[in-house]
Amino acid sequence: MKTEFKQIKILILFLALYAGYVPVMAQQIKLVSGRVLDKESKLPFKDEAVYIYAFNTVAAAVEAKKVIDSSSGAVFSDGQEIADEGGYYEIRVADTGALIFKVGLGEAVLKEVNYQMEINAFIDAGIVLETVEVTGTLQDIAPKEAAPTLIGNKLIMRNSFPIPAQFGKTNARLIIQPYVMVCDNQDTVEFTRPMVYDGEQYRMTQERRMLYNLKNDPLVEFAAKVPLTETAMRIEWEDTVMVPDPTKNYYGNAIIQLEDYNMVYYNKLTKIISCEARRPLKFLEYSLDRYSLDFNDYKRRAKRELRNTAANVSLTFLVNKAEIDNKDPNNEVQLNELKNNLMNIINCEDCTLKEIHVTGVSSPEGNYQSNLALAKRRAIFAKNQLNRMLPAGSLSRTFLPAPDARVAEWSELIPVLEADSCFKEAEEIKKIIEENPDSQQKQYLAIRKLPYYNTVVKEHLGSLRYMRFEYKHEIYRELTPEEILQRYETDEDYRTGKKDFALYEYWHLFQMVKDSVQLENLYRRAYKASMESEGQPWILPANLLAVSYLSRDTVDTSILEPFIDRRTRGANVVRTRMDGVTKEIINPEAVVANQLSMYVKANNFEQASVMAQILPDTEKNALLKAYAMCLGGYYRGGNTAKEREEAKKTFELVKNSSSMNEVVMHLAMDTKRDDAMAKIAVKKLPTDNPRAWYMKAIIYNREGDTGLENAVNCLIKCFTLDPKYIPIAETDGDIGKDLFEYTMEMYDINKDMIDILIQQYKL
Repeated sequence: MKTEFKQIKILILFLALYAGYVPVMAQQIKLVSGRVLDKESKLPFKDEAVYIYAFNTVAAAVEAKKVIDSSSGAVFSDGQEIADEGGYYEIRVADTGALIFKVGLGEAVLKEVNYQMEINAFIDAGIVLETVEVTGTLQDIAPKEAAPTLIGNKLIMRNSFPIPAQFGKTNARLIIQPYVMVCDNQDTVEFTRPMVYDGEQYRMTQERRMLYNLKNDPLVEFAAKVPLTETAMRIEWEDTVMVPDPTKNYYGNAIIQLEDYNMVYYNKLTKIISCEARRPLKFLEYSLDRYSLDFNDYKRRAKRELRNTAANVSLTFLVNKAEIDNKDPNNEVQLNELKNNLMNIINCEDCTLKEIHVTGVSSPEGNYQSNLALAKRRAIFAKNQLNRMLPAGSLSRTFLPAPDARVAEWSELIPVLEADSCFKEAEEIKKIIEENPDSQQKQYLAIRKLPYYNTVVKEHLGSLRYMRFEYKHEIYRELTPEEILQRYETDEDYRTGKKDFALYEYWHLFQMVKDSVQLENLYRRAYKASMESEGQPWILPANLLAVSYLSRDTVDTSILEPFIDRRTRGANVVRTRMDGVTKEIINPEAVVANQLSMYVKANNFEQASVMAQILPDTEKNALLKAYAMCLGGYYRGGNTAKEREEAKKTFELVKNSSSMNEVVMHLAMDTKRDDAMAKIAVKKLPTDNPRAWYMKAIIYNREGDTGLENAVNCLIKCFTLDPKYIPIAETDGDIGKDLFEYTMEMYDINKDMIDILIQQYKL
């Protein structure tokens, strides 16, 4: 009995395990893929988002389908995807679960997975009727204002011109001339291509009037194939204008005229494009890397330049003699230094000793004429010293003017006394000189009577008995980096730009000066100096100046323009000059990249995209190029397969660069499918980010009346977090006047209520 019970127990346990095992196997999650197509056209849906919901049980899918079809609440699924532009999808779901497909206003389609790995669906999206406004019979040509779309420098405009019945005639011509203006100053930007519609009779008559040469009619090339008739017409219009500054607002007017052979019988100026442009990329997040050149690749050759130098040597003499005072040790030092300096110049390969001036000086005590004669003898003694210390050959090539002689003035004694702290004595001698300004003899007689003449004055007169050698020489050499920096720091003329550095000296200064303001000034000076000395700018300071400008958001697209050749496809192209030897680099990568960034900052996105096409396809450049192409509007479409592939690559790179950019890029695509993708992506953004709520407002506003309430609430939340978005929304075509004005009413009401609560409860 015990054994039987044990066997039953094991059997029950086995059955329980088996029973538990089967459901686990049945609920395995797998990747299911397929394609969703329009049931009628057998093609992917172009203007509708295709939603695919996954449910791990069929029962849950059945309940969810009821909710979806009735639009009675939120749908909670085990997974959600949106089919791509080709109708393809992939989604993870239990192999015993179900998928629901939903497109437009059509009924949701439920398909059980039933272990299938591929499920295709053909769906009837339902007929969507446009909102009809009952306005009665049209009495005038009155197109409604439409918001343009601004992508890069492209202002994309669309509108419809309803032409009421009986306005047109078979013998008349309709001319519609749109043009674009700046909103803030009313400047005209451009007249676009006119639209011309000729009645059949008018066209035949016009041909006869032009003697069967329609080239005489300047409007004939714009004439549409569809003729003007007396019945009602609706003319669809679309055009794109390149605007100079995409940060400004633009609007469009149209001159509408109807004329027959004799007169203009209808003439009207009407506004067709509003100032509230849709700017899908205005919230794009991007950074612009700054590229540097290798200093060693652009070093300037150092120039050996002529440099003049001069030096003075002073020797003291015995009283009343033309002999050196041997007791003064400084005399021997000075003579040896003089000899060494002069011999170094003579023996230097790149130096030339030009001239030596010798001056003998005697002290002023005693008779002036006797002192002057003594000074001359001392000058001759000094010249004889040169003859003994220098080779005769060197002296013969050196200019040696006749020795000069002079008697020192008593005023020269004053600083000598002051240097020895004899201030009282110096002051008294100064007073004697002022009392006898015109007679050195009278000065001497008065000074000799001073009680300290023999003890103080005579002791210091030795400093006024000397000879001086002044020599000049020329040397050809380059300055060292240390000498260049010292000149910049100590010579005011060089520092302020009154005197200019050689280009190789600038090259060293760029690497030694640390102050950014001083560096930028040096870059400009070097740029200008290279233009003056070489006839073209030097690329190194040009690129450094551009980088400095970019770092502080300053724009000047002319700096780097001379180094870019748009005719050369690609960057870093090595080309040999006319001499057949010298190599030069065309379109250096760093320069092209920085010019791209400069154009972006200048809001010239067309030229930025041109730079992007020149820039090499490298990992480093990928995102910079993508930002430029995207801002230029090259992220969707294209005329060729290659252009479409490049646009898709640009879109993906920018979309994946940040969570905000994922939302922005989907909204910029401006399709229902991408709007749906943006609605999913915006959930990743933090709830305290006002821009996230602004994005949500745009998404809900694109849903039409069904999303109006949510759009208002999102805008209020955005304005509450950051009021700076209020003026942004006011001119945003993605928000629109009606939504903005209604939101502001609600926003003001909410603010008033908050103020009342604060006052009432003293919050």
